[in-house]
Amino acid sequence: MTPHCLTLVFSLACTSLASAQSDDTLRWWPPQDRPAQMAMESALSAVPTGPSLRTYHELFASEPHVAGTEGDLRNIERLTKAFVELGLEVHVHEFWAYLAYPEDAAVEVIGAGADGANLSLSLKERDLAEDSYDDDPALTIGWNAYSGSGDITASIVYVNYGTREDFQALAKLGIDLNGKILLARYGGNFRGYKAKFAEAAGAAGLIIFTDPKDSGFVKGDVYPEGGWANDSYIQRGSIKALDYSGDPLTPFEPATEDARRRNINSVALPKIPVQPIGYGAAQEILSRMNGDPLPEEFKERWQGGLPMEYKLSGGDLRVRLMVKQNRKVTRTANVLAELPGAIFPDEKIYIGCHHDAWCHGAGDPLAGTMLLYEAAKSFVQAMKDGHRPARTIVFANWGAEEFGIIGSTEYVEQYRDELTDQVIAYINLDAATMGPNFHSSASPSLKQLIMDVTKLVPQAGAEEGTKVFDAWRGEKDEPSIGNLGGGSDHIGFYCHLGIPSCGIGSGGAPGTAYHSNYDNIAWYQKTVGEDYEPAIMLTRVVNRLAARLANAPILPLDMARYAKDGRTHLHDLAARAKKLEFEADLLQLQEWLVGLQVKSQSIQEQLLEAIGTNLIPPNFQKQVNQRLFRLEKCWLSDEGLPERPWYRNLYAATDPYSGYAAWMLPALRYAIEAKDEVLVREQIDQYRIALRRLEQVMSEIPGLIPGRAFE
Repeated sequence: MTPHCLTLVFSLACTSLASAQSDDTLRWWPPQDRPAQMAMESALSAVPTGPSLRTYHELFASEPHVAGTEGDLRNIERLTKAFVELGLEVHVHEFWAYLAYPEDAAVEVIGAGADGANLSLSLKERDLAEDSYDDDPALTIGWNAYSGSGDITASIVYVNYGTREDFQALAKLGIDLNGKILLARYGGNFRGYKAKFAEAAGAAGLIIFTDPKDSGFVKGDVYPEGGWANDSYIQRGSIKALDYSGDPLTPFEPATEDARRRNINSVALPKIPVQPIGYGAAQEILSRMNGDPLPEEFKERWQGGLPMEYKLSGGDLRVRLMVKQNRKVTRTANVLAELPGAIFPDEKIYIGCHHDAWCHGAGDPLAGTMLLYEAAKSFVQAMKDGHRPARTIVFANWGAEEFGIIGSTEYVEQYRDELTDQVIAYINLDAATMGPNFHSSASPSLKQLIMDVTKLVPQAGAEEGTKVFDAWRGEKDEPSIGNLGGGSDHIGFYCHLGIPSCGIGSGGAPGTAYHSNYDNIAWYQKTVGEDYEPAIMLTRVVNRLAARLANAPILPLDMARYAKDGRTHLHDLAARAKKLEFEADLLQLQEWLVGLQVKSQSIQEQLLEAIGTNLIPPNFQKQVNQRLFRLEKCWLSDEGLPERPWYRNLYAATDPYSGYAAWMLPALRYAIEAKDEVLVREQIDQYRIALRRLEQVMSEIPGLIPGRAFE
């Protein structure tokens, strides 16, 4: 087939499919079954209320609950009781993970205090009269979990965000970082990579601060007058940056009580001390730095929001940094509540959010946990009204996510085979409701389904008749749906097991309390709102999404999106190779994806037409679903990604240099970043094999439809 013919066929297929999809959002149901599905979704939508969401939000956020602490164990009991009272089957999945806890810390500016004494900087948020939560005795100083312990005094160098590019720029300038304490601001990458790059550069320690340009007064009024970070706000967080997710000592295996664990000396956790501070404390350092100014080409990106010129080096300024942490194997748990399906109980939909926090966690994670509970309540009530889901729905509260996606990973590793065989999709709700503006990231097969359900849910705070989809897309034909990368509990399901996954959330609140002691009910209700309207909106989206995945007679997984998105990702890789001045011949893969896009569009069109005209009898539904179920797993590699075997999904993985972002077609991306021609050719072969598998599975579907066969 010539390129011109390919383009023509693709255009016709897109036009025909777009027409079919514009008719209604229940295209995966035979016409006679659609009213019953709509009735169930209407029943689900009627359940969520602001008072209910508020009650359980305040309950789960009633005390600080760092993973493995007494507060955490009490919250596990609260969650268990709440889901049991709904009448669900509840399983508490315990695991024993290697966690870290603060014992002591100090940051001092040498000789800057009265009479030449050292100036001690504050390491904890100040108490506010307007906030009744911030003086809880269980709240800690600011800390970065898994910091090395040590006590050092050294000169200081400012490294901007501490990204890979920032360190490369410093190396190009010939800046010596060996033995220095580095000062980095939050943003640009996962904090663990700041520590990893600092240690690799020979630094003796690292201090990380929140800059007002990124999250403070430059953005708007600070807490308690507004919602943005005040000068004492400190972002806590893990700095574990390993090439696998989960417990540091048990990769690939569950962290049971008697698990065989790696020797800690063989695990690349940070060795240097790392300490977070607020921008008030950072100003005491930055204002006294008298060394090299920022080069002219650095100023636009490296200058922060404090009222001074940021310097590159401290000159004769010296800073003391002391951190003492206790690392130990600690017990905590996941809480899973199950609603068995009426027809296909062994086919499961997981909806998950972690429950552990660095403090009270009203925003992160409980702005998602409250949705998880409200969704469970919705399905229980709908079931009592005669609407029981066909497939099983599992409501999963994950433990120790904040330490490095530990609880969900240990669960995935313990039940790997069962989950691989049974789970249709995973929906993640981490810190979900942070304002009225809907957003989502998803694997390709779920993107259209998410758009479909948002067309039916009223937009919070908008004129009557406005739907989430309308506000989400704005002036565009289709809203922007992100690609799943790192940073939350979808990783085990998606990147390790190849299960279609998505993250659902909403933002737009005027402020942040992220990982600070101010992340509590007082901050949340002042900043995000007391009416919980965005939470009602988002619960309704989640309910409809889960109901469709649980009830659709033919799994509503969009097989046509893989090639469409894949072509975009391959184009981006070609642009990246060009930027790196590296030649990578990706033409053959592009041609494969063009052909696959045409074929998958045509097959999906035939399938939807057959559903709409009742051409798929019940005995064929199972066989069709088996093929759709296998699609995502066509991307799995038994060997895993280069240098990261735990990550097995060739389609998507976390960025190994930033931690949060998504790397699409990651094995090929790695080879291009390494400028390794041999590895590029090897990975092109891997992707060719994956695309053949995908095409083969798709091509089996028309043959299952009576009277249909794809030519």
